[in-house]
Amino acid sequence: MAARYMADVLPTLAAWRAAGLGTALATIVYVDGSAPRPLGSQMAINERGEAVGNLTGGCAEAAIVAEAQACIAAGRNRMTRYGKDSPYIDLRLPCGSGIDVFFDVTLPDAELDALLAAAAARRPIGLGFDFAALRAAAVPVEGAAGYGWVRVCEPVTRLYAVGKGPILPLLAELGRVAEFEVIAMSPEAETLEMARPHAREAHALTTPDAFRCGRLDRWTAFLSLFHEHEWEPPVLIQALQSECFYLGALGSRRAAQLRRQALAEAGVAPADIARIRAPIGLSIGAKSPPEIALAILAEIVAVRRGVRA
Repeated sequence: MAARYMADVLPTLAAWRAAGLGTALATIVYVDGSAPRPLGSQMAINERGEAVGNLTGGCAEAAIVAEAQACIAAGRNRMTRYGKDSPYIDLRLPCGSGIDVFFDVTLPDAELDALLAAAAARRPIGLGFDFAALRAAAVPVEGAAGYGWVRVCEPVTRLYAVGKGPILPLLAELGRVAEFEVIAMSPEAETLEMARPHAREAHALTTPDAFRCGRLDRWTAFLSLFHEHEWEPPVLIQALQSECFYLGALGSRRAAQLRRQALAEAGVAPADIARIRAPIGLSIGAKSPPEIALAILAEIVAVRRGVRA
């Protein structure tokens, strides 16, 4: 069965519940070997067999949906092994691994609401699994005693793109496909209109001194995409005061040197200036705006995943 991939299946689960449908939340809670999808991956399934998410890359999704429907009908949670050492001898994962999937059909609405509220507030929260009692609950990330395993639910990665030119809307489009939450800001009406369909928020800029970015948390990547560098100091100074995990500025090595000088003259500390990645993007020989946008997004993903970039 083909299920539409998405990393965060909880909003869809909540929407199905609000429509009166029986639902199941399927979560990989243990991996034996090298599985197609990582520990904590999830699917949401409803009583009609509709599903979102992915647990095995297509190898066992049909069986997982059928198992979820059986759990919904019975009103009971269960844990099932797929792949290696599974009772389903006709279902084998190509990597030779095994996964344990926890099917939850009894998660209280209040617990689901707590998970969604934490996501909206950009606050980490845990989904704790009690394997003995076969139940799950929203729990603090730290100190969740009594649970066999806790899935840490972190805020969605936010991409804050500020600037001008064709790379900005292309980054917004690629960011949306990568399931980032995109915020676009530009003084160019046409650039903003091209970015708007892919952005959660799109804001017009008037003057450099009027720029306000608000709080940039540690799940945010910030990009300065200007060509006229008089915009950069006020924009970057605000971003440098934040926790954002990635801070990059478009331009050549010569432009980066001039930027560092301008920031130093504005009183920015050398350690803060050193946080700025420039030139930005992985070195893939990118030339066109789409290739440059791809290289930038790839570098952001590498940094987010802890890979040296």
